[in-house]
Amino acid sequence: FFNEVTTLHWHMQASHKAEYLNKNNFIFMLPGDTKHHQAEALLSNQPTLDSHLAPRDTVLHYSESEFQEVAIKWLVKTDQPINVLQNPIFMQMINLTSHTDNSVQIPSHKQTHQVIINLFKLNLCELCKQHQVHNHLT
Repeated sequence: FFNEVTTLHWHMQASHKAEYLNKNNFIFMLPGDTKHHQAEALLSNQPTLDSHLAPRDTVLHYSESEFQEVAIKWLVKTDQPINVLQNPIFMQMINLTSHTDNSVQIPSHKQTHQVIINLFKLNLCELCKQHQVHNHLT
């Protein structure tokens, strides 16, 4: 008789070979075999969730010196006048983007072009309406 679980484990591993249990489609769950099963599982081609996870952009930490460096590089590279950094619209854009938790999606050239054309058409229509009202009053 075996009165200890560990003694029973030793007896099963020593006396009952895994070949016999494998022939009967029995999964050997003794400590030595579970280590073997775990090693096999690590080596298997088990699918992972990696393909379903979207990579996240690394979070950039703000520093005054780095912002100044990037702003100056942008000024030089795009041939902007130095005072553009004090432009209220530019400052509004920087303030707006500083409050996001994620990275900012910058529109493509085509998207930007289309928005500008749409704004132009909208402003042109407003001008025409104002001109019609003005001509109607005089």
